[in-house]
Amino acid sequence: MKCRFVRSLKGRVLAVLGATILLCWAGALTVLVVYTLRGQSSHWDSKLQAIGTKILMSIPSGRHLKPSFGHSLQLRDDSIPRDVNLTFQVWTERKNLIVRAPDSPPTPLLPAFNDGFTSATIGGERWRVFAVSDSTGEVSVQVAMRHSVIDEEIRHKTFGALGFVTALLGVAGLLMWFAMGKSLQPLTAIQAAVRRRRKFDLTPLPVAQLPSEIRPLVESFNHLLDQLDQAMQGERRFIGDAAHELRTPLSALQAQAQVALRATTLEGKDAALVKLLAVAERSTRLSDQLLDLARMDAGVHAPQKNAADLSELIMHVSQEFDMQAQQQRRSIILALTPCPIECDVDEIGILLRNLLDNALRYTPEGGRVKISCAYREEGGQRRVCLEVADDGPGVPEAEQQAIFRRFHRIAGNGGRGSGIGLSLVAGIAQLHEAAIQTGAGLDGRGFSVRVLFPMPAATGAGPASDGQDVTPAQPA
Repeated sequence: MKCRFVRSLKGRVLAVLGATILLCWAGALTVLVVYTLRGQSSHWDSKLQAIGTKILMSIPSGRHLKPSFGHSLQLRDDSIPRDVNLTFQVWTERKNLIVRAPDSPPTPLLPAFNDGFTSATIGGERWRVFAVSDSTGEVSVQVAMRHSVIDEEIRHKTFGALGFVTALLGVAGLLMWFAMGKSLQPLTAIQAAVRRRRKFDLTPLPVAQLPSEIRPLVESFNHLLDQLDQAMQGERRFIGDAAHELRTPLSALQAQAQVALRATTLEGKDAALVKLLAVAERSTRLSDQLLDLARMDAGVHAPQKNAADLSELIMHVSQEFDMQAQQQRRSIILALTPCPIECDVDEIGILLRNLLDNALRYTPEGGRVKISCAYREEGGQRRVCLEVADDGPGVPEAEQQAIFRRFHRIAGNGGRGSGIGLSLVAGIAQLHEAAIQTGAGLDGRGFSVRVLFPMPAATGAGPASDGQDVTPAQPA
């Protein structure tokens, strides 16, 4: 419970406010006590001084004063309260008591007869005494007040003032607590609204009523919700598109398997199995592309860039397609220059495979696919250029940017692609800060894709030539 209170913003603020109120209360108590003690002492001293002075000035001068005798006069109304806490004496020549209060002792209140204020113990009680003499020093008046009366009045006023200050600070604390609860009420409302939401409800949270200090936090959270919503929408689209793309090859697999089962001759079964194998290869390629696309969309890891020679990567990937190119009666031509780049080798391998597979797929029998890499001046900057060109039917200029969108196919094209490969190429190029350009293919025909990679920071400029042509695969 204590840990939750400390972690709570409201708890922390209230704790600070409570500590501040306690400190203010302690400071106010100290000031009140000191002020009341000094003020009340001065107040009673002033009263004693005024009474003593009045008594002395009321005594006639120029006469020989004699001690009083007999009983003191009685009040007409005995109900009038008698102040037993205040007493006085009038002395002459410091030895003759001529007048005193009925409850005053016969001995001097202040035996030393020093003028001024003194605290003395008389009859076992503490008194505050004030003594004043005339100009000749012959007549002396002593006035005294019980200290218990002064202390009682000081305590009464101190506790009264302390109670007022305590009540005032308590009201201030309650107002602060109410203001804190009122200020955090929008957050409580947002919390309740979020808890009431259904699953996958990612609409933005309202920020109109929020305090200005909290609004940026909620706006950032809304931005995150928007990104999450976009990611979920993309995931739903991807699942729908992937299911649609897989439906066709799976249906073809089922159909070819049924044809193979129903074939009555060995030649018919072999023909059906060859088609079945071709459909299975296409399904495998499609599933690989879907997995690559899903991994890239999920952003499970950033590209692990290392130094690599693009020409060596091209040589390695092209060897994987040698047998396929020979079976399809197509040629792969390499024109390579050593070009170091900073890249994720696995990602660039996927990019090369998809570019080469796409070119071979849309190139007719006897056609050519040329892969080259060299240095190229682009926009006043030297860059590494990877180009894959073919002499196939080409791509209309209006479609050349659209083909890099996911699951996009050109209407009327005889190829059987899934529309995934070039979208993977675009995504991997973007991760490597590379630009993509399109144009005409070989001999002014066909289609070409150029990927321009930035130069490595620690690599000097290489030769500008296109390299020497190499033809590892020829038509069978």
